[in-house]
Amino acid sequence: MLSTLRAENPKLADQFIAPIIPQWLEAYVVILNHHVQDDPKCATEEYGLKMKVVKCICTISSEFPKYISPNLPALFEPIWMDLYNLRERYVTEFISDSDEVGESYADSDGNEIGFQNLLYVLFDFVAAACSKKTVRHLFVEENTTTPFFEQLLYVYIIYMQITQEQVEMWSMDANQFVADEEDGTYTFNARVASIDVLLSLQEAFPIPFFRALTGAVQRHIAESNELRMAGSSDWWKIQEACLLAVGRLSEELTEALNDPTKDVTFDLKSLFDHVVLEDMKAAEFPFLQGRAFVFASEFAKILPTEMASQYVSVAVHALQAATSGIPVKISALRALNNYCKYLNPEYIYNYQVNIMEGTCLLLENATEESLMLLLDTLGSAIKINQEVTAKYEHILTAGILQVWQKYATDSIITSYVLDLFEELAKNNFYYPSLCRTALPFIRQVFTTPNTSPIVQSSGIDLLTAMVSFGPSPLPNEFTEQMFPELMQLVWNTHDMDLLQSGQECLKTLISKDCDHLMQWHDGSGKPALDYIVHFVARLLEPTGTDSEALFVGELIVTLIQKAGHRIAPVLPDLLTAVLGRLLNTDSQPFIQSLVMIFAHLVISQQETVFNYLCNTEISGKSGLEILMTTWCDNYDSFSGYYTLKVSAIALSKIYLVNDPRLFSIQVKGEIVVNPNAGIVTRSRAKKNPDQYTAIPVAAKIVKLLIADTTNTLIAEQTHVEDAESIGDDEEGGDWEEVEDDDHFGRNDINFLSDMLANIDDDDEEDNPELKNDPIYQTDMKAYLTDFLKNCHGHDINQFQSITNCLNDEEKETLAYILK
Repeated sequence: MLSTLRAENPKLADQFIAPIIPQWLEAYVVILNHHVQDDPKCATEEYGLKMKVVKCICTISSEFPKYISPNLPALFEPIWMDLYNLRERYVTEFISDSDEVGESYADSDGNEIGFQNLLYVLFDFVAAACSKKTVRHLFVEENTTTPFFEQLLYVYIIYMQITQEQVEMWSMDANQFVADEEDGTYTFNARVASIDVLLSLQEAFPIPFFRALTGAVQRHIAESNELRMAGSSDWWKIQEACLLAVGRLSEELTEALNDPTKDVTFDLKSLFDHVVLEDMKAAEFPFLQGRAFVFASEFAKILPTEMASQYVSVAVHALQAATSGIPVKISALRALNNYCKYLNPEYIYNYQVNIMEGTCLLLENATEESLMLLLDTLGSAIKINQEVTAKYEHILTAGILQVWQKYATDSIITSYVLDLFEELAKNNFYYPSLCRTALPFIRQVFTTPNTSPIVQSSGIDLLTAMVSFGPSPLPNEFTEQMFPELMQLVWNTHDMDLLQSGQECLKTLISKDCDHLMQWHDGSGKPALDYIVHFVARLLEPTGTDSEALFVGELIVTLIQKAGHRIAPVLPDLLTAVLGRLLNTDSQPFIQSLVMIFAHLVISQQETVFNYLCNTEISGKSGLEILMTTWCDNYDSFSGYYTLKVSAIALSKIYLVNDPRLFSIQVKGEIVVNPNAGIVTRSRAKKNPDQYTAIPVAAKIVKLLIADTTNTLIAEQTHVEDAESIGDDEEGGDWEEVEDDDHFGRNDINFLSDMLANIDDDDEEDNPELKNDPIYQTDMKAYLTDFLKNCHGHDINQFQSITNCLNDEEKETLAYILK
């Protein structure tokens, strides 16, 4: 309520808040310091009250930070004491192998109340509050770590221990073990929450954190060894938690140790020599043994030479040993995956075969999360030595295809299989055998009656991977066997995924082996080009959906670029069909796909395509009017690093055409603002859509290209400002007072568009042919600046008159360019 009031009237809210918050905080301290004795039910009810108090403190801190920051030390103390005092109960009820379980109750809203739920709230408070200046002295004094900081980490490591319930569950369920122990797990428990707090503490105190962690870990290791000598059955759990704590921060620790300016000391060598090596031999404690495997691999990048091969050997043996249980095998897989990715190949080369064989043996019975881990590890192993990988094609391809066949409708599993296929297709030694085994398999998927479209679409994706990463030209089987089956499949379906996968595959096939494809014809003499044109024409039919034909633009562009003069007889009809679809669609991605066909043609065959557009009429409009209206209206919505360059360069070339048929076209200009419109509801907006001024297309092109230039200048300046702003916020966190901003600036929009464009950029980065394209390499800031200067200097197509149509921001950009 106060927060709402503050949003409406900040001064009035402060008048209410300032007098009462100190009273609240005083009451909160009393509640937090109180502890019910000898009455479990009342104690649990008190936990519920404390939970609400801590949540309220967090809310006040978020909404009114200036009123609570000075009081954080007083609040921190009782919260810390609860964390410290509850650790023994937590160990007794959850960690130890005992039947003692504390009670929990539900409040009036049905929310569970128990001391574990209180812990989560206390963890949240510590994670958020630790970075505040007013509590910094609790952690660091005169650049020295405080005893409290070490004690805090000591306690959190206790909460990180594996519970008895987890031991029982993970021993039986490999998938649950994999899912719960992933870095980005969706599981939430005290172990996961404690790791989150450690990450927050390390971020708040990068250098002091590791000093405190050293002391906490050394103390726990010494105490666990004493427990071991005393015959305790749970001694191993705290050692496992210590390795988890250090290992989860391996990247930050490694970076700190490699930076002399940070002056971080952490005796990793002693930890490896006296703890990790011993724990790797602790077969009677599989979770500890497994954690030792994973821990060593997390420091693969800095492992000493004499230790690297030894650790890999131990993990391989554990993976293959018949006596290894689920925890050990899963941990060995994790470790080997890390070794394959981060260790120098010379230390793992001798074990590549063992890793591949070990993972393949487990594929048949693995499911879900454990299967993903196996496939990911296999994907890392096959990269070590391509020649060795090729010798085991008979095992690898069969095993991978068997997994695909079993999980062909599971998009996540098939994505892992697809990654493997791409990697195997890159292997020149492996590729011939892959074709012999996989192509007949995929062909059968295409031709088997009543096969699910989802399965067939996934099968096309496998074929696309083999085409994309195979040699050029491709083996004959792709054109002579796979192409006709692919075309028959996509001709006779209306399934969106199947059609989209088919377009992508066909585009890739044309790009990779067009000459071979153009020479092929079926038994009746019908050439491949007829097959392709028939498919494209069907996609462009007015009755089709935009989603079904989403990639047809890229397919046509590739066909034009690769087939050249061979497509000339049918190209006008295809372009007419494209214009027809442009006239009847409002799907932006589809519009972009179709407009790019003409953009490429403008760049490569400007005069020919311009004349075609002027001489073509559909529904009373010229092709040029249809194209320019659609292009200009949607220009700002296009995305993709390469696409944006093609669009801008093509538009600039159109502007240079001195033809009255172009300059007579009117397109949307600025939006017309109605000052009397009031609040525009959704229904009112539908009845009264936005109105725009009409301006000549030449003026619109200039405005769009100036906007592009503005964006390049802002992006350049933003990079400089971002670099200068790093580290400016000393406090960080969520509790700082910030100024409200009711609007997005242009920089925000540019940043978002850059993020969205990166989705397309990922594919572009994998396309060497595209990256060698002169357009891809064009410096757009230089290109647009030169274009605008040239147009202004020579008054091309009455450029100086067009500047009268510019708004103030556009005029400012142009003036900046021309100065």
